[in-house]
Amino acid sequence: MDEITKLIISRSTVESIGQQEIGSLTIGFAWRKDVWQKPHKIIQVLLLQVIAISISFTALMLPIDRVLAIYCPPQSQQARVVNLVWIDGAITAMILIGANRWMYRRGKQLHKLLKLIEQIEHYNQIVMEIDTLETLARIVNNCPVGVASQNENRVPASILEILAKTRHNLLIALQIESHSERLCQQPNSSELMLGISHNLIDLQNLASQPQLVEYGTLLTQAWEIGMSVYDETNL
Repeated sequence: MDEITKLIISRSTVESIGQQEIGSLTIGFAWRKDVWQKPHKIIQVLLLQVIAISISFTALMLPIDRVLAIYCPPQSQQARVVNLVWIDGAITAMILIGANRWMYRRGKQLHKLLKLIEQIEHYNQIVMEIDTLETLARIVNNCPVGVASQNENRVPASILEILAKTRHNLLIALQIESHSERLCQQPNSSELMLGISHNLIDLQNLASQPQLVEYGTLLTQAWEIGMSVYDETNL
Protein backbone atom coordinates (compact mmCIF):
# COMPACT_ATOMS: atom_id res chain seq x y z
CA MET A 1 0.00 0.00 0.00
CA ASP A 2 1.46 3.39 -1.05
CA GLU A 3 1.67 6.54 1.04
CA ILE A 4 -1.47 8.21 -0.22
CA THR A 5 -3.83 5.24 0.12
CA LYS A 6 -2.65 4.82 3.72
CA LEU A 7 -4.36 8.16 4.41
CA ILE A 8 -7.81 6.76 3.64
CA ILE A 9 -9.98 6.47 6.75
CA SER A 10 -11.39 2.94 6.68
CA ARG A 11 -14.98 2.15 7.51
CA SER A 12 -13.86 -0.15 10.34
CA THR A 13 -11.97 2.77 11.91
CA VAL A 14 -15.00 5.04 11.68
CA GLU A 15 -17.28 2.34 13.12
CA SER A 16 -14.84 1.67 15.97
CA ILE A 17 -14.51 5.34 16.97
CA GLY A 18 -18.07 6.40 16.18
CA GLN A 19 -19.52 3.27 17.78
CA GLN A 20 -22.17 3.05 15.06
CA GLU A 21 -22.58 0.54 12.24
CA ILE A 22 -22.30 2.11 8.78
CA GLY A 23 -24.35 0.88 5.83
CA SER A 24 -25.17 2.20 2.38
CA LEU A 25 -28.57 3.50 3.54
CA THR A 26 -28.29 3.78 7.32
CA ILE A 27 -25.84 4.78 10.03
CA GLY A 28 -26.61 3.58 13.52
CA PHE A 29 -30.22 2.66 12.56
CA ALA A 30 -30.83 6.17 11.21
CA TRP A 31 -31.28 7.07 7.55
CA ARG A 32 -28.16 8.60 6.01
CA LYS A 33 -28.45 12.28 5.09
CA ASP A 34 -27.68 11.64 1.42
CA VAL A 35 -30.41 8.99 1.04
CA TRP A 36 -33.00 11.57 0.01
CA GLN A 37 -30.61 13.27 -2.44
CA LYS A 38 -29.94 10.25 -4.66
CA PRO A 39 -32.77 8.68 -6.72
CA HIS A 40 -31.32 5.15 -6.64
CA LYS A 41 -31.13 5.26 -2.84
CA ILE A 42 -34.71 6.54 -2.59
CA ILE A 43 -35.79 3.56 -4.69
CA GLN A 44 -33.86 1.22 -2.37
CA VAL A 45 -35.56 2.76 0.68
CA LEU A 46 -39.00 2.35 -0.91
CA LEU A 47 -38.24 -1.27 -1.77
CA LEU A 48 -37.15 -1.92 1.80
CA GLN A 49 -40.40 -0.38 3.03
CA VAL A 50 -42.43 -2.65 0.73
CA ILE A 51 -40.47 -5.73 1.85
CA ALA A 52 -40.93 -4.77 5.51
CA ILE A 53 -44.68 -4.33 4.98
CA SER A 54 -44.94 -7.70 3.26
CA ILE A 55 -42.98 -9.54 5.95
CA SER A 56 -44.86 -7.88 8.79
CA PHE A 57 -48.28 -8.43 7.20
CA THR A 58 -47.53 -12.10 6.53
CA ALA A 59 -46.04 -12.75 9.96
CA LEU A 60 -49.04 -11.23 11.76
CA MET A 61 -51.70 -12.97 9.70
CA LEU A 62 -51.79 -16.31 11.54
CA PRO A 63 -51.74 -15.01 15.15
CA ILE A 64 -54.37 -12.36 14.36
CA ASP A 65 -56.58 -14.98 12.69
CA ARG A 66 -56.30 -17.21 15.75
CA VAL A 67 -57.19 -14.37 18.11
CA LEU A 68 -60.20 -13.38 15.99
CA ALA A 69 -61.37 -16.98 15.85
CA ILE A 70 -61.31 -17.22 19.65
CA TYR A 71 -62.59 -13.81 20.77
CA CYS A 72 -64.60 -12.63 17.77
CA PRO A 73 -65.81 -15.57 15.69
CA PRO A 74 -66.88 -14.34 12.23
CA GLN A 75 -70.34 -15.15 10.88
CA SER A 76 -68.98 -16.00 7.43
CA GLN A 77 -65.70 -16.73 5.65
CA GLN A 78 -65.89 -13.39 3.81
CA ALA A 79 -66.30 -11.48 7.08
CA ARG A 80 -63.36 -13.42 8.50
CA VAL A 81 -61.12 -12.40 5.59
CA VAL A 82 -62.22 -8.76 5.70
CA ASN A 83 -61.62 -8.47 9.43
CA LEU A 84 -58.24 -10.18 9.11
CA VAL A 85 -57.08 -7.87 6.31
CA TRP A 86 -58.23 -4.68 8.03
CA ILE A 87 -56.77 -5.50 11.43
CA ASP A 88 -53.54 -6.95 10.03
CA GLY A 89 -53.14 -3.92 7.73
CA ALA A 90 -53.76 -1.45 10.56
CA ILE A 91 -51.23 -3.12 12.86
CA THR A 92 -48.67 -3.35 10.05
CA ALA A 93 -49.14 0.36 9.26
CA MET A 94 -48.67 1.26 12.93
CA ILE A 95 -45.46 -0.78 13.11
CA LEU A 96 -44.09 0.83 9.93
CA ILE A 97 -44.97 4.37 11.05
CA GLY A 98 -43.50 3.73 14.48
CA ALA A 99 -40.26 2.33 13.04
CA ASN A 100 -39.82 5.26 10.65
CA ARG A 101 -40.62 7.77 13.37
CA TRP A 102 -38.03 6.15 15.63
CA MET A 103 -35.43 6.28 12.83
CA TYR A 104 -36.28 9.96 12.23
CA ARG A 105 -35.72 10.79 15.89
CA ARG A 106 -32.56 8.71 15.86
CA GLY A 107 -31.36 10.74 12.88
CA LYS A 108 -31.91 14.00 14.76
CA GLN A 109 -29.92 12.65 17.70
CA LEU A 110 -27.06 11.61 15.41
CA HIS A 111 -27.30 14.69 13.16
CA LYS A 112 -23.71 15.84 13.65
CA LEU A 113 -22.30 12.34 13.50
CA LEU A 114 -24.16 11.61 10.25
CA LYS A 115 -22.80 14.79 8.69
CA LEU A 116 -19.28 14.07 9.94
CA ILE A 117 -19.28 10.57 8.49
CA GLU A 118 -20.33 11.97 5.12
CA GLN A 119 -17.44 14.45 5.35
CA ILE A 120 -15.09 11.53 6.02
CA GLU A 121 -16.39 9.74 2.95
CA HIS A 122 -15.93 12.93 0.92
CA TYR A 123 -12.35 13.15 2.19
CA ASN A 124 -11.72 9.53 1.16
CA GLN A 125 -13.04 10.38 -2.29
CA ILE A 126 -10.61 13.31 -2.54
CA VAL A 127 -7.72 11.02 -1.57
CA MET A 128 -8.67 8.55 -4.29
CA GLU A 129 -9.04 11.32 -6.87
CA ILE A 130 -5.56 12.64 -6.08
CA ASP A 131 -4.23 9.10 -6.29
CA THR A 132 -5.90 8.77 -9.71
CA LEU A 133 -4.34 12.04 -10.89
CA GLU A 134 -0.89 10.81 -9.91
CA THR A 135 -1.46 7.47 -11.61
CA LEU A 136 -2.56 9.18 -14.83
CA ALA A 137 0.45 11.50 -14.66
CA ARG A 138 2.76 8.49 -14.48
CA ILE A 139 1.06 6.83 -17.42
CA VAL A 140 1.45 10.01 -19.49
CA ASN A 141 5.12 10.22 -18.50
CA ASN A 142 5.64 6.56 -19.42
CA CYS A 143 6.49 5.64 -15.85
CA PRO A 144 5.21 2.23 -14.64
CA VAL A 145 2.31 2.53 -12.21
CA GLY A 146 3.41 2.01 -8.60
CA VAL A 147 7.07 2.70 -9.42
CA ALA A 148 8.62 6.02 -8.40
CA SER A 149 11.93 7.37 -9.56
CA GLN A 150 14.80 7.46 -7.11
CA ASN A 151 14.76 11.25 -6.85
CA GLU A 152 11.05 11.95 -6.55
CA ASN A 153 8.12 10.91 -4.41
CA ARG A 154 5.03 9.65 -6.11
CA VAL A 155 2.96 12.37 -4.41
CA PRO A 156 4.35 15.79 -3.40
CA ALA A 157 5.13 16.00 0.31
CA SER A 158 2.87 19.06 0.64
CA ILE A 159 -0.11 17.11 -0.66
CA LEU A 160 0.55 14.29 1.80
CA GLU A 161 0.81 16.82 4.63
CA ILE A 162 -2.47 18.49 3.68
CA LEU A 163 -4.29 15.16 3.53
CA ALA A 164 -2.68 13.97 6.77
CA LYS A 165 -3.80 17.11 8.62
CA THR A 166 -7.32 16.84 7.22
CA ARG A 167 -7.43 13.19 8.23
CA HIS A 168 -6.22 14.07 11.73
CA ASN A 169 -8.92 16.73 12.11
CA LEU A 170 -11.65 14.34 10.98
CA LEU A 171 -10.58 11.65 13.44
CA ILE A 172 -10.39 14.16 16.30
CA ALA A 173 -13.85 15.49 15.42
CA LEU A 174 -15.20 11.93 15.31
CA GLN A 175 -13.79 11.22 18.76
CA ILE A 176 -15.23 14.47 20.12
CA GLU A 177 -18.68 13.78 18.67
CA SER A 178 -18.75 10.16 19.83
CA HIS A 179 -17.78 11.06 23.40
CA SER A 180 -19.04 14.65 23.54
CA GLU A 181 -20.58 14.48 27.01
CA ARG A 182 -17.51 12.91 28.59
CA LEU A 183 -15.04 15.16 26.74
CA CYS A 184 -16.89 18.30 27.77
CA GLN A 185 -15.91 17.56 31.34
CA GLN A 186 -12.24 16.97 30.57
CA PRO A 187 -9.62 19.75 30.61
CA ASN A 188 -8.00 18.59 27.36
CA SER A 189 -11.16 19.18 25.30
CA SER A 190 -10.10 22.74 24.48
CA GLU A 191 -6.67 21.45 23.45
CA LEU A 192 -8.30 19.13 20.91
CA MET A 193 -10.20 22.02 19.33
CA LEU A 194 -7.07 24.16 19.39
CA GLY A 195 -5.24 21.41 17.50
CA ILE A 196 -7.93 21.44 14.81
CA SER A 197 -7.68 25.22 14.57
CA HIS A 198 -3.90 25.13 14.12
CA ASN A 199 -4.22 22.44 11.47
CA LEU A 200 -6.68 24.61 9.55
CA ILE A 201 -4.19 27.47 9.50
CA ASP A 202 -1.47 25.12 8.25
CA LEU A 203 -3.83 23.76 5.61
CA GLN A 204 -4.56 27.25 4.34
CA ASN A 205 -0.84 28.04 4.06
CA LEU A 206 -0.02 24.74 2.35
CA ALA A 207 -2.89 24.93 -0.13
CA SER A 208 -1.76 28.38 -1.30
CA GLN A 209 1.64 27.14 -2.50
CA PRO A 210 2.11 27.89 -6.25
CA GLN A 211 3.35 24.38 -7.10
CA LEU A 212 0.05 22.89 -5.99
CA VAL A 213 -2.15 24.88 -8.37
CA GLU A 214 -3.07 21.74 -10.36
CA TYR A 215 -4.68 20.30 -7.24
CA GLY A 216 -6.58 23.53 -6.56
CA THR A 217 -10.16 22.21 -6.57
CA LEU A 218 -9.38 19.12 -4.52
CA LEU A 219 -7.36 21.06 -1.96
CA THR A 220 -10.14 23.64 -1.68
CA GLN A 221 -12.54 20.81 -0.94
CA ALA A 222 -10.17 19.49 1.73
CA TRP A 223 -10.06 22.97 3.26
CA GLU A 224 -13.87 23.19 3.21
CA ILE A 225 -14.10 19.82 4.96
CA GLY A 226 -11.76 21.09 7.67
CA MET A 227 -13.78 24.28 8.12
CA SER A 228 -17.05 22.35 8.26
CA VAL A 229 -15.63 20.00 10.88
CA TYR A 230 -14.43 22.95 12.97
CA ASP A 231 -17.80 24.72 12.72
CA GLU A 232 -19.90 21.65 13.47
CA THR A 233 -17.85 20.34 16.39
CA ASN A 234 -19.17 22.18 19.44
CA LEU A 235 -18.09 21.06 22.88
